Amino acid sequence: MAGKKIYNESKRRFTMTLTETAIQWLEQKQLELGANSLSDVIERMAREKWNKQ
Repeated sequence: MAGKKIYNESKRRFTMTLTETAIQWLEQKQLELGANSLSDVIERMAREKWNKQ
């Protein structure tokens, strides 16, 4: 999906290393939010936090 436009911004590939606990938490959030992927979860949470500032 790198290069795809979403939210009027280009996406870029980014690699993370997470503990199993963090991955399980993100997977639970994915289910709660109905998100398409773990990266979608992170994107939504970051935008929500950013918009609250």
